[in-house]
Amino acid sequence: MIAIDLERMWNMDVRDVDPATIPDIKDIHIDTSLPPVERMASVLQQMNGNPYFFRSRGLVVKTTFKGEARLQDILEDCIRKL
Repeated sequence: MIAIDLERMWNMDVRDVDPATIPDIKDIHIDTSLPPVERMASVLQQMNGNPYFFRSRGLVVKTTFKGEARLQDILEDCIRKL
């Protein structure tokens, strides 16, 4: 995944996303036995490659991250805290 792909996904409007293509957050599983990089790759794969959108109880949710931190740094930090 390259920065331009992440920017394109981030710029998507939640109203333009097909809910059928977005995974439900309850179906995302984190394998804590994997190294952090492989964990992130697994989660991204389960999220159909888009870390910004998921469904929760039938609603499409768009995740945003405030500040200057890179998404990868934020995800790595979250994984470290598991």
